[in-house]
Amino acid sequence: MNNDIPLKYYDIADEYATECAEQVAESERTPLALYFQLLLTRLMNNEEISEEAQQEMAQEAGIKSSRIDEIAEFLNQWGNE
Repeated sequence: MNNDIPLKYYDIADEYATECAEQVAESERTPLALYFQLLLTRLMNNEEISEEAQQEMAQEAGIKSSRIDEIAEFLNQWGNE
């Protein structure tokens, strides 16, 4: 586990892993937690999150760009619950 990423983002990544279509490998856990941290930090700061920004965050975090849309849907559903 990367100590720079708060545990709550690992919890979100784990929840996403239980609901996503493509199985999440253990090696993807930290990159997903980082992506959630980057994304949710921008949301909390009321920053715009364009498709380009999502691609940049995915690249920075090291996640597959194919996960971006599914993560957006997951967060949208998660936010509505």
